[in-house]
Amino acid sequence: MDMHFHLADPNNLDPDKFEKETLSKLGMPKEIVMRHRSPHFGHVFSGEGYATGYYGYLWADVLTSDASEAFAEAPGGFYDAEVAARLVKYLFAPRNSMDPADAYRQFRGRDAKIDALMRDRGFPVPGQQGKK
Repeated sequence: MDMHFHLADPNNLDPDKFEKETLSKLGMPKEIVMRHRSPHFGHVFSGEGYATGYYGYLWADVLTSDASEAFAEAPGGFYDAEVAARLVKYLFAPRNSMDPADAYRQFRGRDAKIDALMRDRGFPVPGQQGKK
C-alpha cells in the first residue's frame, strides 16, 4: 500500500477509497483484513531518516536470504568451505573498504535478487525454486 500511496497523485485523494480500490486491484481477499491500516505507517514516511532505515532493514533481509541460498545451492550446503571463504573474503574482511554492491557481486557472482526473500516469506516466485 505504501508504494501505491507514494505513486498516487495526492490532490483530491480519498485515502479510504484509494486503499479499498488498491487492495481490490491487488487481489486482497476480503476475508483477510489488513493487520495494520495505512495511518499506522505515517511515521515511516514522515521524514527520510526512518524510511531509509526501514528499507535498509528490508534490503539486509534480501542480502541475508540471497546469501543463504548461495550456501544451500553449494555442494557442501551450509558448511561449504568455498562459499564460506568467499563470504569472509568479500563481505566480512573488507568491511567498508570496497563498494558493498561490488563486494556482494564478488561473493555471489551476481547482484542480489529479492527472490530468496520472497520464498522465505512464503510468496511464490515464478520459474524458480530455491532449496530449503
